[in-house]
Amino acid sequence: MDFSKELLGQVTLAKGGQARISLDKEDRGLTVAASLQWDGGSEERRARGADLDLYTLFVPADAAVRSADHAPGHVFPQIRRGLFRGKNRDEVKALEAELATRTDAGQALYYKNLGSLKEPPYMQLSGDAKVPGEETISIVCPDQQGYALICAYSAVGNGAGSFRSYGARVVVTDGIGSTVTVPLYNDTNTSYWVAIAFVDFTDPHGVSIGHVERYSKRFTEKRPVLHTDGTVLMDAGPVEFKRR
Repeated sequence: MDFSKELLGQVTLAKGGQARISLDKEDRGLTVAASLQWDGGSEERRARGADLDLYTLFVPADAAVRSADHAPGHVFPQIRRGLFRGKNRDEVKALEAELATRTDAGQALYYKNLGSLKEPPYMQLSGDAKVPGEETISIVCPDQQGYALICAYSAVGNGAGSFRSYGARVVVTDGIGSTVTVPLYNDTNTSYWVAIAFVDFTDPHGVSIGHVERYSKRFTEKRPVLHTDGTVLMDAGPVEFKRR
């Protein structure tokens, strides 16, 4: 079967859902676009501020590996919430130390590093939209891509509020008939970061997109980390502080 000729149409992911855009990874004329879209929510919500930022954490194909224990897109439970059931305190501390010291982090494109379509990483951010609207990461040369984690950051100047109240969502499309929308389903008023969608270019038949929706802990400025095996750790990256 020629998967490159199958069009997905328009799909909206459920919580934890996944969809595949089938494509020819050797097609140099193809552009996959992943957009962070937000309307700012209600008039009152927009008046308080609605400056979101798209961050694409990525691992190129030549650096992408597979974990023996976790599938790409796996988000490690946040230890502070006591989600490691069945483990004693010493085991939890050991796991926390192991995760915190990993050095195989991927790279990031955002408003300070827009990338390039003509040279690695073959990804480019459209720019910094400081009002409700859209920011888009364009991705070419799909055979050169490994994993990408699409995240949103809410500037401190926005004040307290939920990403969902901004109307935030991620839309991934191949531009030729396949579009996957990744919505947010939960409210959180104390997080500056949310990891929304995981994009896996190592899928042998195209690109798979998964719903993630994981939030940072209360008022932390540390961004998420995408590891080279496609696993994700929240609240472990460098601090990104931006005022509107």
